[in-house]
Amino acid sequence: MPTISSVQIPAPKSWDEFEDVTKSALEATWKGTLSRHGRQGQRQDGVDIYGENAKGEFVGVQCKNTSKGVSESVIDSEISLAESFQPGISTLYIATTAPRDVKIQEYVRKVSKDRRIKGQFSVELLFWEDVAQFLAEDESKFFAHYPQFAPKAFTTADKNLFSQFVALLPSSNGVIQFLNENNMAGFSFKRETFDPLKDFCALWDNAEHEFHEQTLEELRKHLLTKANEYCVLLALETWPVNSDPQRSTVPPEWEYEDPERFRKVVGDFHRLAQEIVKTHQQVVREGKKYLGV
Repeated sequence: MPTISSVQIPAPKSWDEFEDVTKSALEATWKGTLSRHGRQGQRQDGVDIYGENAKGEFVGVQCKNTSKGVSESVIDSEISLAESFQPGISTLYIATTAPRDVKIQEYVRKVSKDRRIKGQFSVELLFWEDVAQFLAEDESKFFAHYPQFAPKAFTTADKNLFSQFVALLPSSNGVIQFLNENNMAGFSFKRETFDPLKDFCALWDNAEHEFHEQTLEELRKHLLTKANEYCVLLALETWPVNSDPQRSTVPPEWEYEDPERFRKVVGDFHRLAQEIVKTHQQVVREGKKYLGV
C-alpha cells in the first residue's frame, strides 16, 4: 500500500499557495511555528517566512515558485535582499518548486561556505522534493493542503462532524445571527438564546469533536476559546430582568451609575461577538471548501 511519502505530490501553481505549503512543511520537520512575513506588495527584504529551525536558530525562507529552476543571479539577488532583514538571520533557505539541480546546488554550497567564513548567514536550497518530503512528516498538515489524498474514513468523519456543527450553530435563525445583530448595551435578551453556544462549549471540548483537517481543527479550537470567554461574560456581567425572569441584560442603570464598567462590559461583548461570528463563518467556508458540502 503506498504511503504519503511515496505519493507524487503536485507542486502548487500559485506563489501564495506555495508559501503556505512551504511554511507547513518546515513546521512539520522543524516541529515549531513559523510566521509569514508581510503581504504581497510590501517590502519583504528577501524573506517570505521566518522563525526558528530545528536547531533553534533564527532563519528566513524565500519561496520561489519557479518550476524551471532558479539561476545563480536569482540566488545572488535573494541573498542581497535578505541582508537587510531584521533581526539578522543565521541561514537563508531558498525554497523552489523546481526539481533538484546539481549545478545550482554546487553553486549554493560554494557561496554558503564563503559566507560562513566571513561570518555571514549561510544559504541552503530546498527543492520541491524536499518540501514534499517534509510535508509528508505530518499527516494533518499534508491532508490540509492535499485533501484529495486523505483516507476516505477521515473525510467521512469530518463531514459528519461538520454537519453536527452546522446543526448546532447555523449561520442564520440562531445564536450566531443574534451575536451578529444584537446590541448588548442594556437591551434584554432571552437567556435560552445562548443555549446552543453553551452546548458548544460544554460538548465540543473533547477528542470526539476534533476535525482531522488541520485548518478546520484550528478554527474549531479558536471558536471554542472565544465562545467560552463569551459564556463566562454572560455569567458574570448579565442579570435577570425583574419583570421577566426568562430574560437577562447588562444592567442599563450601569450606564449612569458606573459608566466605565458599562462601556467595558458592552465593548467586551461586542468584541467577542464579532470574533465568534467571524470564526464561525471561517469554519463554514473552510468546511465547504475542504469537504465539498
